[in-house]
Amino acid sequence: MTDTPAAERIPAPGPAQRHRPTPGGRRAALGRLLGVDAVRALAIFGMVWMHFVPTGWLEPTPLGQDWPTILQWLNQFTDTRARSLFFLLAGVSVALMTGGAAPLAGREMRAARMRIAVRAAVLFLLGLCLAEMSGAANIITAYTGWLLFLLPWTALRTRTLFGAAGVFAVASPVFKIASMNWGQDWGFMPAFGPGAPQPAEGLSLLLAPGDWLTVFQNYVFGADTIYALPLLLAGLAIGRLDLRDHAVRVRMAVTGLGLAAGAWAVSWILLAPLGLGAAIDRYQEAMAVPPPPAADGALQMPLVPWAELVALSWPGPGIPQFSVVEIAWMVGVALALLGGLLILMDRAVWRRALWPLAAAGSMALTWYFVQDVIGHRLMSAGAAGGGHDPQSMVPYVLFVVAVLALSAAWRYFFRRGPLEALVHRAITWAVPRRAH
Repeated sequence: MTDTPAAERIPAPGPAQRHRPTPGGRRAALGRLLGVDAVRALAIFGMVWMHFVPTGWLEPTPLGQDWPTILQWLNQFTDTRARSLFFLLAGVSVALMTGGAAPLAGREMRAARMRIAVRAAVLFLLGLCLAEMSGAANIITAYTGWLLFLLPWTALRTRTLFGAAGVFAVASPVFKIASMNWGQDWGFMPAFGPGAPQPAEGLSLLLAPGDWLTVFQNYVFGADTIYALPLLLAGLAIGRLDLRDHAVRVRMAVTGLGLAAGAWAVSWILLAPLGLGAAIDRYQEAMAVPPPPAADGALQMPLVPWAELVALSWPGPGIPQFSVVEIAWMVGVALALLGGLLILMDRAVWRRALWPLAAAGSMALTWYFVQDVIGHRLMSAGAAGGGHDPQSMVPYVLFVVAVLALSAAWRYFFRRGPLEALVHRAITWAVPRRAH
């Protein structure tokens, strides 16, 4: 969960970085891509928000009372979008670990792929440890599968990767809608619902081989993985661009804004003036009513309408996993964020101001681990959104401030975060430098 296999020390807000000239005439820093780290921090803070689910400003809103409108809006807007950005950044990371704009070849590429495979194995074990500690599933175990999925794609050209991302951006939502409507008859789909088998979790999974197939099915066909595929490939393609070139960064920002605006416009036109939104309204009304049981006792769920393919999620009416335009919108947002923050980080004043954010992003694995334990162990289950008791903004703000301060202090003295260093040691032990 870092952007390079051998992370460099983030410079303190004073010493100058080494630079190289770019075709646009500006200078690009040669060390870590701090803009990528900054975007990664935003993704982590968004996922933390999803776990805290603030319901009030200084005091939590009591159960049964309406939350402040802006917090309701932010909770719904952040939901899934932080994960979507995290998915795309996983692809960017794999691209940078295999050479970035100048892909490795031959023995060097084989060694890089081996290192990614070892990283996946170590992260899988860490994910199981985290599940043991928090008592809940986490995204780290799924992240390991995404790393392995991307390995064969690292040999392809940038244009091919963007094309593949586009194909998956259509195929994945179509598959998700079809599987929701008719997947119960497909033998390879996992069982869901109250009667579904509950596999072992945490480290006990290693001692329950009978559950491995079920876990594999849940990971592959669960809520996130199929939806993540186009974002992973889009991230891999973005990471193959010359992210140190100022002109490329500008094009990324402009293209991203245009893609996001175009996705919103297409969705609005199709749903409102052309009337496709009526099918989604009927679907939502049907979902609000308890479904009648079938003759065999199974629940008869309403069919997901194909109009979901063109519906943006909140503040639109769509469900992210079913929407082509949601994927396009997220790729546009990610391009704009990456391009904009990479440009800002070339300026000394912004590099100093955003340095704590970049430091936090470079320790994404550590902070995800910490926030997951806090979210599931220190915040008791309740009836509010996210399965937690009502929370005010205060714990979230305190957590973010602590993360920024501690990250800046830690990365001033150390090259890697605690868990990042552990993963790096395991990788260099398994695939020594001489393997390159």
